[in-house]
Amino acid sequence: MTPADTAALTPKSSTHESRDAYDTARFDDWADTVSATATAILGRSDSSGRIGLLGFSLGGYVAADTAARDTRIAAFAVLYGGMPDAMAAKVKHLPPLIALHGEADRNVPVAKGRQLVALGKSVGAEAEFVPYPGKAHGFDFSDTDPMTSDAIDRVTRFFQPRLAA
Repeated sequence: MTPADTAALTPKSSTHESRDAYDTARFDDWADTVSATATAILGRSDSSGRIGLLGFSLGGYVAADTAARDTRIAAFAVLYGGMPDAMAAKVKHLPPLIALHGEADRNVPVAKGRQLVALGKSVGAEAEFVPYPGKAHGFDFSDTDPMTSDAIDRVTRFFQPRLAA
């Protein structure tokens, strides 16, 4: 993210509607940046040749957008995110994905995670949705909540076979 992105997305200086409009205008650039990073990683001599993306909240939307556009992405995981609305109708491909979402999320509705998984399945991707009852946005930030360990374990188990060289 650029300093302009940070300023535009700061809750004190923007509204929910203005942040959504800003996000929509920036998704393509953000996805291009992630793809350029994938190119750099894949070009390294120590690269396994497999790229996985992990995104949280807005980063989950960016990961989903990138995974739909860049066929080199082998798998992706999203926590409390989804697919940008402007991109959803254009999706023709997605790699295997897992979406984890707190059912009490008031920042990103749980329906967005479910929609991402349904979209993945509609284009033939292996896709799994994992709900966390009673959990809010950022539920995995706690060092003491067992759901944090569960989420980390699920994402790790998801990526291991898909990213092994």
